Amino acid sequence: MLEDDFNDVLSKAIRGLGANATSLGVDQDRLRRCLSGNLDTELIRTIAPQLSLNTEKLLALASYDPQLTIPANLKMFTSPFGHLGVNAYVVETTHYILIFDTGTDAAEMIRYITLHAPAKTQHIFITHEHPDHIECLADFPQAQIHHPTLQHGEKLKYDDISITVLDVAGHAAPAIAYHLEGLESDICIVGDAIFAGSIGGCKTLASYPIALKNIREHLLTLPDATYLCSGHGGVTTVALEKANNPFL
Repeated sequence: MLEDDFNDVLSKAIRGLGANATSLGVDQDRLRRCLSGNLDTELIRTIAPQLSLNTEKLLALASYDPQLTIPANLKMFTSPFGHLGVNAYVVETTHYILIFDTGTDAAEMIRYITLHAPAKTQHIFITHEHPDHIECLADFPQAQIHHPTLQHGEKLKYDDISITVLDVAGHAAPAIAYHLEGLESDICIVGDAIFAGSIGGCKTLASYPIALKNIREHLLTLPDATYLCSGHGGVTTVALEKANNPFL
């Protein structure tokens, strides 16, 4: 199941570009109905190109469902938030537990860590500081916390795992993605920068082009097989988003 439907994608693009029915040359009530979830193929074909959205990808969004199996050495924990929840992730190395965001309820994650690796050094890497991603920081009093103020391109090393810091500001600022190499497959923890079939919403006209630029330059340039682990919804890959994401 996707985080965003076609109307959510349209709303994010319209808000990001400061567009409206008048600037798009369409009837206001008709646009409102479409943005409320009434699929209007003709209207979408009219406005999607003006919003720099791929029309066919947008119309096919309802049938897009990656349904990937995540790598065995990556654990995903989903806690309540919105209609799909919010995701946090754990990677275990020989000496470390690497935690990416905390979600809104870390009880399941803490049980897992207590059972499998109670003595390992804990590091928490925050993608961005929206409340649903950091609500449980206090539940990890022994962890070293890495805030999203790390520099783009900075490299960290934990046993056989190397992490490259990527700037994905836009939905939030600052916002960081973490590209992990050394697992059975490359993964990138992306926060809310990109979802399967969508991107994180932007609050200002200035942040929207920054978000798209960072996605294109810092995420889509990763190897196609890289798993993209989002803050909401399922896991996807670079190749799948190139092929299916209307924003791209």
